[in-house]
Amino acid sequence: MNRKRNEDIPIQPENDLPLVDCHAHFPDKEPYRKPTHSYESQYEFFFKKHNGQFIISSSSDYDYEYMLPFVQSHDNMYLTLGCIKPSERYPLDEVMGEYERFLEIAENKKETYVGIGEVGLDFHHGKSLKVRKQQIEHFQKLINETKHLDKPYVLHVRNATQRDIDQKNPDHEYNQRDFINKTVVGILEEEQISPERVMWHCFSGPAEWGPKLAKKGFYISVPSSAYGFNRWRRNIKGVPLDRLLTETDACMQHPYRMGAYNTPANVKYSVATIAYVTEMEQQEVAEIVLENAKKFFGISY
Repeated sequence: MNRKRNEDIPIQPENDLPLVDCHAHFPDKEPYRKPTHSYESQYEFFFKKHNGQFIISSSSDYDYEYMLPFVQSHDNMYLTLGCIKPSERYPLDEVMGEYERFLEIAENKKETYVGIGEVGLDFHHGKSLKVRKQQIEHFQKLINETKHLDKPYVLHVRNATQRDIDQKNPDHEYNQRDFINKTVVGILEEEQISPERVMWHCFSGPAEWGPKLAKKGFYISVPSSAYGFNRWRRNIKGVPLDRLLTETDACMQHPYRMGAYNTPANVKYSVATIAYVTEMEQQEVAEIVLENAKKFFGISY
């Protein structure tokens, strides 16, 4: 089913911009969508046809070994190291087994990754009170046990919506639309993590939290789907450009088609969206975002 592009974005993405995709996946198994083109061809298209500068390929611990050889054999690609979180799909005992492997890689292979993530909280995939408590405890444990590594964090933050209310505990604070945001900020402050070392991947709001997080110093990453979906665009209004990054979350978050396979080259739609919201030129937006990404991940090209 196609998602119609909103008519209130009159600008088209420009070509030949210095693009950076700060968060994408090249997965090898479910639950991800099967690629419409080989990863090699996607790489070539991004770098050779769209003047891409580099791509941060973000993986979970379970596909780290799969991704690493591809990243190491291609120029201008970098890897972040993620970890699954407790959910109805992944019970805590399974997560903790993966977590030990994650810590082993984090400690012993620091040179192979440029950031930790995606990690965080997700009350859409964790709807019960039990699982949500486990997620919070696991997230704080992860931050506490990795902060000495001095790596930036890429956060997955998904608050509960009306569809995610814990039916057995409907009045619990976990069901609040910004509870996770408050909890994540509280944990990071308690663990003394500098906001300038934290990126909120695919930031989904609530909208008033965009300027609030930026004022604290956090980075907010704009997905390519913000081009065709107004609820994503609302989240970056009032956020200064020096706090913004761009991503596709490929193979998810297609710019304007629901369920379609996304690719890193579509990060140009994120740039066009930011240019539209901030009333700036796309070239200037692209250049500033690229510098933001280099600074955040501590990399060059």
